[in-house]
Amino acid sequence: IPEKLQRISKLFALKDCMDRIHVQMPGEVWNLHLDKLEKWAPEEPWTVMRIQLQLTDWEPGHFWSYGNYQHQFWRAGDVTTFDWQNLPHSTANAGHNPRVTFQMTGLITPETTEFINRLKRFGNHQLDISDNSW
Repeated sequence: IPEKLQRISKLFALKDCMDRIHVQMPGEVWNLHLDKLEKWAPEEPWTVMRIQLQLTDWEPGHFWSYGNYQHQFWRAGDVTTFDWQNLPHSTANAGHNPRVTFQMTGLITPETTEFINRLKRFGNHQLDISDNSW
């Protein structure tokens, strides 16, 4: 993981965080599913969070669905999270270029909640990732 993305991950302050860059190439599909993230906290799975940071802008043919909501028109730097235990989701790339996402998964800390609330409070769910060093 490039240093800039490691620094961004630290801002979210997830405990036992697993960072990964997910590249979905044209023609690839993740069928509708529920994530299985309980392993981070089997006794308290509600304390686990997965955060997505888009590293590329949305393009026609890029699909991301959460339940019956179709997420589209994102910009590089947009941040999303969702109820991974209860919300089936899927992705597909029927476009011409890779869709690249930085995923952070771990245990929520008070600092995690504070940082996400700060992003929401300022109406900005986007982080500056402009140097494209990944």
